[in-house]
Amino acid sequence: MRVNLKGIHSAHAVLADGTKIIYWYAWRGGPRLRGGPGTPEFIASYNEAAAQRAPMPESRLQFLIDRFQQSGEFRTLRVRTRFDYVKQIRIIEQEFADFPLRALAARETRGVFMD
Repeated sequence: MRVNLKGIHSAHAVLADGTKIIYWYAWRGGPRLRGGPGTPEFIASYNEAAAQRAPMPESRLQFLIDRFQQSGEFRTLRVRTRFDYVKQIRIIEQEFADFPLRALAARETRGVFMD
């Protein structure tokens, strides 16, 4: 049976002895997964990582960012466009992920974002 795990990220590395290896992560910047893809250990470690990842409250900007990336509109964009958007989204998330949505209505907010 094939299981589609969302957000899996791989990183290729060459060890000191010259062998090539692939490291698997639950998501970009997330915890490293044990085992190889398709093994019960791999799926269990993914489930553990996903359970520990707490969702952002609906009152924060990160909630809107996540919803946008899950939307059909985002998924219909070309691969290169999505890639470019995600690069910019990561920059925004670092600074404003926990920004309260109620504060978006304030006039001063635009200046904060522009800075």
